[in-house]
Amino acid sequence: MGIILDAFYSLGKNLNKAQGRSLDEETNEGVVSDKFPELKLDLPNEDIIKLTEKWQKSWQESAVFSEWNSQGKQNEEYWRGKQSDLPKAETRRPLIDNVIFESLETYLPEVTRRNPDPMVTLRRSEKQDPENLAYASELQKELAETADEIVLRLKLKKAARHWAIYLLGALKLGWDLDKDIPTVKVIRPQKLILDPDATVDEDGYTGKFYGEHRKLAASSLISMLDAIGGEEEGVAKIKELAKSKDGGEALATEIGFIEWWTDEYVCWTLGDKVLMKKKNPHWNYATQKEAPYDATGKPQLDTEGKPLMESVPGINHFPVPAKPYVLLSVFNLGKQPVDETSLIGQNLASQDLVNKRLRQIDKNADSMNGGMVVSLERSGLTQAQAKGVTDALRRGGTVTIPAGAVTDAVARMSANPLPQDIYLQLQDTRTRMRDIFGTSGSVPAGIINEDTVRGKLQNRVLDTDRIGGGLSEYLEQVADVIYNWFVQLLYVYDERYAGKPHPKVMVSVKAGSLLPKDSITMANQAIELAGAGKMSLLDLFRALDYPNPEEMAANMWLEVNAPELLFVNDQRVKQVMESRRNASAAKPPSESISFKDLPPEGKAQMAAQAGITLHPEAIAAFDDNAAKGEIAKDVLAEAAKRSIPQPTLPAPAGE
Repeated sequence: MGIILDAFYSLGKNLNKAQGRSLDEETNEGVVSDKFPELKLDLPNEDIIKLTEKWQKSWQESAVFSEWNSQGKQNEEYWRGKQSDLPKAETRRPLIDNVIFESLETYLPEVTRRNPDPMVTLRRSEKQDPENLAYASELQKELAETADEIVLRLKLKKAARHWAIYLLGALKLGWDLDKDIPTVKVIRPQKLILDPDATVDEDGYTGKFYGEHRKLAASSLISMLDAIGGEEEGVAKIKELAKSKDGGEALATEIGFIEWWTDEYVCWTLGDKVLMKKKNPHWNYATQKEAPYDATGKPQLDTEGKPLMESVPGINHFPVPAKPYVLLSVFNLGKQPVDETSLIGQNLASQDLVNKRLRQIDKNADSMNGGMVVSLERSGLTQAQAKGVTDALRRGGTVTIPAGAVTDAVARMSANPLPQDIYLQLQDTRTRMRDIFGTSGSVPAGIINEDTVRGKLQNRVLDTDRIGGGLSEYLEQVADVIYNWFVQLLYVYDERYAGKPHPKVMVSVKAGSLLPKDSITMANQAIELAGAGKMSLLDLFRALDYPNPEEMAANMWLEVNAPELLFVNDQRVKQVMESRRNASAAKPPSESISFKDLPPEGKAQMAAQAGITLHPEAIAAFDDNAAKGEIAKDVLAEAAKRSIPQPTLPAPAGE
C-alpha cells in the first residue's frame, strides 16, 4: 500500500496549562478565547470545513504569525549571507564576514554529535523478575537500533537548525511501512497551522489542534483515500482538479491539502471539501468480546437475549491519545507557540557592525594605495598629458617635467591609517557574538589569544556549560518524547508487540548524552583507566570510538592465548608453531617431568641418566617411610591442637 502512517505522542489533557496570551487576557474572567466546537466524527462535513477554516484564519491573521514570519525570513537571509543593502544592479560580491553562520554551524554539531542514548526501566509497580527485566533490556536495544536506522541524530540537528533560524523546530512521528519501523521526519515550521493562544512549555504544546500543509500526487492521494475510507466528495474534488486541458486525467499532478489533528481525531480538507475523517489511527482502542460463560456453563445474555458483550481495553504505552508532533521551543515566555527571540536575532545588530567595520577597513586600504594630483601650471602639462603621467607612474615608467621641482608638479595622495580602536572593536564584536552562541572556546579564533593549554581547556568547558544548559537539555527532552512515541508505535503496528500484554516501562534518555564532549579529553581518560586496570579493553576501544571494538578486543585475547587462530592464514606463523610443537615433543623426560612425581622404576632410570645407581625397591621403601613420617607429623600437630596425649610413633623400618 506504501502509505506512511503518522504517529503521535500523548501530552495529556490541557488541564491547568498556561495558554499563550497577554497578561491582561490571562487575568480576565469568563470567555477568554474564540468559541470553537470540538472536532468529532459525527460533525457534518460542512461544519468541519467551517471549523478548520476558522482555525486557519485565527493563525494566519494573528499578530504572533505576522511577527514570527517576519523574524524567520530575516534570520534566514542573514544565515545565508544575504546581509548587504547594495542595489540589485550591483554586480560585485558584497564584503561580509558571516559570524552568524560560523557560530551556528559550530554550535549545532556540538549538541548533536551523538545519538541520544535511550533508557528503558520497569516501573516500580511491576515485578522486577528476570522475564520483565529481559523485556526492558530488549526494548532498549530496539529503540537504539531504530534511532540509528532512521539517523535520528541528523534529524535532531535539522530541527535545531530550524529552531535557530525560524524560532521553532517541528518533528512529526510516524510508521514507515517500507522499513516496517517507527520513523520521524522534520517539518518546516511554515507548513504548520498552530493555535495562536497556545504555548510550548515543559509539558509540550498546549494547543487544541495542529494543521499541516501537505501535498501528494493525485494518484497516491486517491489510493490512500480508497485504502483508509475517504469521502466520495473529496475523491471527486481531486479528480476534478487533476483534469488536464483536454479533459483527460493528469493523476501525476500534485494536490495540496491540509491535515488536521486533535488528540482524538484526524481529518483532511481540500478547499471546501473533506477528504477523510477518522479517529486517531495510532491508538489501540478498546474492543468488544462476548462475556465468559456463567457458572452453569451457559452464555450470558443481555436484556434483548443477545450475547452479553464486555469491553477489552487496548494495550498502549500512553495513557491517552494525542497529536503526532513534537515542537522544539527554548526562548519562550509562555505567551505564544513560537520563540520570542533567537540567537540569530540577538546578533543581527552585531553582524551589521562587523560588516560595516569590514567595509570601512577595505575602503581605507584602497585609499592608502593613493591617487595622484598633478599641477598643470607647475608641470607645464595639459590635462590629457597629466593623465598619461599618472598611468606611466603606476606602470613604473619615466616622466619628464619641463620645469620646476617634481614634488611641486606631481603629488601622491594617500589616506591616513584607521585608528587602532576600529580593529579592536571589530575583534570584540566578533568575540561577543561567539559568546552569545557559546562557541568562543570551540573555534581557533576564540582561543588564539590564550597562551596556555589549561586556559584553552577552561574556555572549552565554559562553552560546554553554556550549550549544555541551553539547547542540549531541550533536545534531550525532544528525544525522550520521540523514544516514547516509538514504543507506542510498536504497540500499535508491530506484530511482535501489538495486542500482547507487556510490563509497564519508563522510557527516557540518558541524562547528558547530548552534552558536548571533548573527544581528546575523553580518550585520554579512557587510556588512563585502562592503564590502571579499571577498564576492560573492550570498553577502552568503545570509548575511543573504534568502528569494531569487539573484534579488536577478541584479537588481543587471541594474540596472547591462541595466536595460531589469529594468524591462521599466515604461513610463517604456521611454520613457527609447527617447529615449536616438534621441539616440545623431542624434549627428554627429565626436562618435562618432575622427579618426585615418577614411580620407583622411573626414578631409578632418571638417576641412572645422571650417573647414580639406585634400586627401585630401596626407593619404594624410602618413599613409604617418608609418607609415614609426614602422616605422623600431621597427627602430632592435630593432637597438640586438641591437648590429647601424643601417640607413640612406630620405629622406622630397619631399626
